[in-house]
Amino acid sequence: MRKIINTMTLGLAALLLAGCGEPPPDMRTIELTTNVIRPPGVEGPVEVRVFHAWFLEGNLRHPLHLIEIFPARDGDSFTDTFEYRHEMGDDLAVFAWIDTDGDGIHCTPTVRDDPSGLTVVEDGDATKLEVTVNVTEPCRAPNWFYPTAS
Repeated sequence: MRKIINTMTLGLAALLLAGCGEPPPDMRTIELTTNVIRPPGVEGPVEVRVFHAWFLEGNLRHPLHLIEIFPARDGDSFTDTFEYRHEMGDDLAVFAWIDTDGDGIHCTPTVRDDPSGLTVVEDGDATKLEVTVNVTEPCRAPNWFYPTAS
């Protein structure tokens, strides 16, 4: 009896793995160059986060699905390469913030100075993208910028 149950369990697992839906969408590799425009006199490393501007379809569709986080670095221009499931969403949203106090945290209840910004770019069939993010709004999360209020 135990052998029959084990065989049935293995058979069910094989059916689930082999017969469920479509294969996952192809991964796309993007080389992204992010140029940050910072307010005059604002110093600190910049962290970049990349999102699907819109993710999924129908009732499950929602904005700002995180794809990748690039750690804070000095400078105002960065080139990063990442992979993502292009067919799962529409366009890319690139969010950047400046860590003015060096704590590694984007804003806290007591320090609300870290400026941020977001730019949406059509990803189309590109393998290389360049985006400029104007980082001017103190202590704003990505969802403050996008989607814009209608």
